[in-house]
Amino acid sequence: MSDHRPESARSASEAVPADAGLEPPGDQPQESRPGLAPDNGATAADPPSTEREPEDVEDTDETEEPLDSADVLRRLAGLLGDSGRIDVGDMQVQGQNATGHGALAIGTVNVTAAATAGGGRVWAETLSESTVREVAFAYATAASDQQLDRQLKQRHLVCLSGPTGSGRFTSALVASARRHGFGRVGVLGVEQLADLLGTNSGPRSGCGYVLRLSDETVCSVDGYTLVALAARAETHGVTLLLVGDFSRRIQDLSGHVVEHRPPPAEEVFRTRLRRELTVPCVGFCADGCAGGCVERYVDEECVRHPLLATYLGGEPRPREVVAVVQAIARTAPRAAALTARLAELLPRQLRERAARILDAEDGAGASVGWSRDQVRAFRLSCAVLVGLSASEIRLAADRLVAADGLGYADRLVSADAPMPPATVPLRLRGTTVDQLLGTTLRAAVVAPADGWAVGAAHLQFAAGSEQLRSAVLDVAWTDWYPPRVLLGWLADLVRAEQPAVRQAAAGAVGWTASRDVQAALDTVRDLARERRAGVRQAAAIVLVAMAMQPHLRQRVRAELDRWAAGSAGHLRDTVARAHELGLARLWPDAALVQLRLVASARMQRWNNSVVRGLVEVYQSGHASALVPDLVEWTRSPDREVPLHAARTLRVLAERWARPPREHWPELLDLARTGVITDDDLATLWATALSLPETAYRSWRTLGSWLNRADGQPEVAGHVLALLRLVVAGRIPLRRRLHHQLRHVWHPVMPRNALLADVGQLIDEDNR
Repeated sequence: MSDHRPESARSASEAVPADAGLEPPGDQPQESRPGLAPDNGATAADPPSTEREPEDVEDTDETEEPLDSADVLRRLAGLLGDSGRIDVGDMQVQGQNATGHGALAIGTVNVTAAATAGGGRVWAETLSESTVREVAFAYATAASDQQLDRQLKQRHLVCLSGPTGSGRFTSALVASARRHGFGRVGVLGVEQLADLLGTNSGPRSGCGYVLRLSDETVCSVDGYTLVALAARAETHGVTLLLVGDFSRRIQDLSGHVVEHRPPPAEEVFRTRLRRELTVPCVGFCADGCAGGCVERYVDEECVRHPLLATYLGGEPRPREVVAVVQAIARTAPRAAALTARLAELLPRQLRERAARILDAEDGAGASVGWSRDQVRAFRLSCAVLVGLSASEIRLAADRLVAADGLGYADRLVSADAPMPPATVPLRLRGTTVDQLLGTTLRAAVVAPADGWAVGAAHLQFAAGSEQLRSAVLDVAWTDWYPPRVLLGWLADLVRAEQPAVRQAAAGAVGWTASRDVQAALDTVRDLARERRAGVRQAAAIVLVAMAMQPHLRQRVRAELDRWAAGSAGHLRDTVARAHELGLARLWPDAALVQLRLVASARMQRWNNSVVRGLVEVYQSGHASALVPDLVEWTRSPDREVPLHAARTLRVLAERWARPPREHWPELLDLARTGVITDDDLATLWATALSLPETAYRSWRTLGSWLNRADGQPEVAGHVLALLRLVVAGRIPLRRRLHHQLRHVWHPVMPRNALLADVGQLIDEDNR
């Protein structure tokens, strides 16, 4: 039915009030609220108590950032992984040692000299046509190939720039073959680049040569040498492709450099596996094989495999992808055998990438005056503080350098040893951050283009690269930093002022528990005793992160049982916060037990963490266990325990069922279907309507139920039946209901026909 009441009238009893949700600590009793006259049958309001536990008196005033438990669990899963994650172990990969064109194509084997000139300082080899064809057949087209082809048509000398293992050498060979033909591709080797200018016997005319340069040679290349080499190549009618990492020389060698942009890892995998499979049939083709089973094996069994899909989504280097392809192609494993093979191989490559990130190359921070230790700290901070700005990451790196310097001073010299120098002040713009990240980490990190240019970039790991974060932490824990230094640094970040820094560092502390659970428990216990509520919130995130690791759950459960049953108010508060932030979804049964113990603490009268934890239990599908427990709470002699039960009822009463039953209160719909009982629901309502701390908003919510039920006969019948149970035998509540009906609901809902039935219900009880 339509409602023509003024907005001011409707807002008094309909819908959830603007400040819906959990009432603030110390909610005013209903008799002190405007618009509600005292009633002789109402429960008198208790004066607010000032008694608190000794620890609570020192609680500092701090604004907390509201957190969503689903978001907390999602972010922690990115760091800790789930059942489908790539596990990280203490394994190393030394690279491919195979010989032949396959290894040549991924840049792992040096070509031996086939011809010499100039006293052995220059050597050259022309590759066989069959070798080049096989390389090209297994080649996945790179995004930079068209630009490289145009440059080779216009110039006789081109520099192809890319990091080691990116497929740059293979791209150069295939580009030379496209330019000159499969039988006219060669490779060169020199001790010094200038030696090419002094050789007497020139290369074969009409050929394309590829020369791979070391990082030292790239740094020594000058424009004069390039011009001279280009002139010599033009004289002999050849093209010369110099392959190396020219990323720092692009401006100096402008016009000569093409940046290699490798194809997606998935495309490299598909193309290479089709080529590498040596068996003609990988299926169970009964009437002969036409080759279709190979395509299905590559596309359906391999590429869609959860482990491999996650790995390829992280865009590993082509060299790493080829290693995986070769391991699969030997036996073409399927189902469980494929899973076992991937579980063995992928963690090794993941850890190898992490080791390259932290083992900062020489001169990585030279352009900005940073040492290798500072660069390493910056990269580790990126893995910990994912999603934050480069400036915040840089400040965290400064803390780590200082903490590490103090740690070594304690061990080697004395406490008076000088602190390591602070990083040189600089603007962290895009090019500077690129240098500090290095090629491997930069390939896994994304940031908005606008923020990247002005130095306000928020660094995120690309989709599929999340597991690299835990691999970086693992390498830092085992190879670079003493555990006490790393844990001390993370705990220092948890105590920082910025909420985002605290929360990110808390997840990393939870990760360390898999390496040293006792050290992590000692750290989180210290954090949980902090007076600052924001730090305790971060400590709760640590507990959730620890509980997400199955092998740690028993230790964490036992620790929280002790905290919940103890007398330390801040520790008990942290238990409630942990359940609020997702622990209740993981352990609903434990949540009901531990939250019951925490609820009796006087400190929780001024907090809503217990209620939020109970709501988490409800939302995870355990209403049938929660509601009977709350009914038991209402009978507790501890005054705070029934209060939390009433607060929980009031919050849950504001939830509405999903379409097409959106006109049903969710709790009432659960009672209709038998998930919870009408008697239990009535008991909770009676408690919420009677306690001064929850009565005001509970009566308002009940009014919104009546308003929504008007015109819905089925809903109205269940609401009236529930009201009959609520007031049955409770004279003060019957008087309050009469007061509400006469002085509140009738004035604001004059056209609600259901109110007449409520009046008859009161009269029935009077008889």
